[in-house]
Amino acid sequence: RDSPRVGQRRPGGIREGTARPSGLRPETARRLATEAGSLDTLFAGANPRGKAAEAIAALDYRDLHAGRDTGMVNAPGRLAPNLHDVRLSPDPAARRDLLFRFRTRDGMLVAKPNGQVKVGSARYVADELTAMASSPGYGKVGYVDSRFVNPNGSPRVAADAFTAGQAQRLRRAKVRLRGVRDLDSRAGRLLEDVARHGRDGLDPVARRRLAALRDDIARAYLPGRTAARGLGAAATAAAASAVAALVVQAASGGEIDLAAIGEAAGEAALWAAGGVAADALLYRAAAGAGLAPEAARAFAGTGVTAGFCLVAAFADVAMEARAARAGEISTAQAAAGSAAKIALDILPLALASLGWAGIPIFLGAQIGGRWVIGRARAADARLKREIAQDMRQAAGLRARLDSLEADDRRLEAECDETDRIFAEAMRRGRTARRRRRPHARPGGEPDYTRRAISSSRRSSAFGP
Repeated sequence: RDSPRVGQRRPGGIREGTARPSGLRPETARRLATEAGSLDTLFAGANPRGKAAEAIAALDYRDLHAGRDTGMVNAPGRLAPNLHDVRLSPDPAARRDLLFRFRTRDGMLVAKPNGQVKVGSARYVADELTAMASSPGYGKVGYVDSRFVNPNGSPRVAADAFTAGQAQRLRRAKVRLRGVRDLDSRAGRLLEDVARHGRDGLDPVARRRLAALRDDIARAYLPGRTAARGLGAAATAAAASAVAALVVQAASGGEIDLAAIGEAAGEAALWAAGGVAADALLYRAAAGAGLAPEAARAFAGTGVTAGFCLVAAFADVAMEARAARAGEISTAQAAAGSAAKIALDILPLALASLGWAGIPIFLGAQIGGRWVIGRARAADARLKREIAQDMRQAAGLRARLDSLEADDRRLEAECDETDRIFAEAMRRGRTARRRRRPHARPGGEPDYTRRAISSSRRSSAFGP
């Protein structure tokens, strides 16, 4: 018994159910009950098919007690409501293969071994169950493939089941049969799944999902579905391109050019249809090279995305170079615009993992990025015009200053000439005064009245 209430384990069901001559020690029974094994060790014994059949029988019993229909023939008429779980006996030499654990009213878990699971031919199953029914400790319940059991639990006599003699021996031994649906084939499939799990690490559910995914991918690349996908992609691309062109024209403040919008939509539709065709061709090539369908689809998607990104990048670089040669933008602007547009063009590679959710992000980045580039160039062109106007005004101001400087130099020259004439006149006047002496009055004093008159006469010769 396993008692979580007192924290003590007593695996009496394992210890008592062993077929070893000396039995199991309590320590060994406790280790078998508490240590979990791996799938490899579980099916590494002498009869892995029988161990797989035990696992399937335990699973069907669990499902049966959970209220699910397992298709078991001669299922128990009464199900214990306190069943906790059904396990495989961890002892390979156990007398009984299944270990039923029940929860008691005081919270303890009681383990009770039961039944023998047998797979193989009808002769082998009949011989083993008959021999075990007469051996002490083995019990008389056999879990076999459903084809060996009648609905009333008796041995079934048929070409693919027991013979009359084998069925008679089982009835004399009083063996109770319970038929597990397709026990033999399910055990074989379980072993195959375990072997595959060792190779690829996938459980059966994941492997079935992977197989379904591969089938869906293969169907998606059939010619008819490829054509339908191409039409849908063309329509989606045309609508998205028309909306983008309309938004760009409206944001740029220009007039709405319907012809340009229609041309952009047509080009986008052609590119989208071509992308679907290229995707199908790359998928076929990758699948022909031996890649798995999901790997071939990923290769095709990445190849098409990278190809379109390169084409868009080359087209943008060529457009920038043509604008630079025409003088519409400078070389520096062409280099900066090419770098920005290449970054926008390779954005789908980064958004590929988002799927359809990445399309709005891509469209928003393309529209916003190119709008920003256009606005920046418009602002730069406006700044250049203002600088050119300022330069023209500065040149006019310089011309006026040069004219004023010429007038100033001419005025200075005239002033210098006037000063020279005045200086010459003053020099002659002083020379004449030195030659004439002033008249003396009686008493020896100079005649200043005469000098004044003489000076006034000389001054009248040069004006006031």
